[in-house]
Amino acid sequence: MSESVVLCEGYHDRAFWAGWLLHLGCVDPGKPAPGHVRRGTIRDPWNDPVAGGHFAFHSLSGKFVRIQRCQGRTNIRPAAERRLAQRASRAITRLVLNIDADTQADGTATSTGLRQQDMLQFITSTIDPAALLNADGEIEIDRGATMIALVRWETTDTHGPSPPPQQTLERLVTAALIAAYPTRAKAVQDWLASRPSPPSANPKEHAWSHMAGWYAEHGCDAFYSNLWKDPAVVHELESRLQAAGAWQTASALAS
Repeated sequence: MSESVVLCEGYHDRAFWAGWLLHLGCVDPGKPAPGHVRRGTIRDPWNDPVAGGHFAFHSLSGKFVRIQRCQGRTNIRPAAERRLAQRASRAITRLVLNIDADTQADGTATSTGLRQQDMLQFITSTIDPAALLNADGEIEIDRGATMIALVRWETTDTHGPSPPPQQTLERLVTAALIAAYPTRAKAVQDWLASRPSPPSANPKEHAWSHMAGWYAEHGCDAFYSNLWKDPAVVHELESRLQAAGAWQTASALAS
């Protein structure tokens, strides 16, 4: 018995991952049966109910995949340590740490965000001194029994008024939406500039402007999962996630 786990920052990351895994062919085991509206109880490989805001899926080969929001970036590393400490009795095939890179696309800030080499140092010093980085960019522990990967939300799109410069999920999504529907960028930019006494700039304002303008019927949380139902947006997301190495990680989870 084993599972794979994605540790992400918040609700919207969890929704984005849910839509992504479904797009890649995963199955939601709690989906109501035809003619019913109530979701079924999902149990993990140890027969415990999936609760506490966790989402769960079955991969194409029937493997169990869990998405856990950690209520903020600072809680992801402790959550990873706790989960890895349980691996002797609750085996874990793949652990994914997912963060906003929070670097600046325009190069104005020197912060690097959590990097692969930072994770390797953390793993070798606290989890498994023999951990190694494999050719696929994953960290292997316990002689390859568990793979650990880092997914950073970031994209190399040229900085401009839209998308915002801070490397976050919102920037990734906004960049994909602008590439898929170029005429929307100016409308969002003009509206943001027209606001009387606007607050300090925030990357979320761009994503929510696109949501309000073209996807309001979905609501805020479903906005991020339903992006994966729009072929034009999926094409742009895939190219960016491939470039960041994240697509390969999600494909491994879904296989």
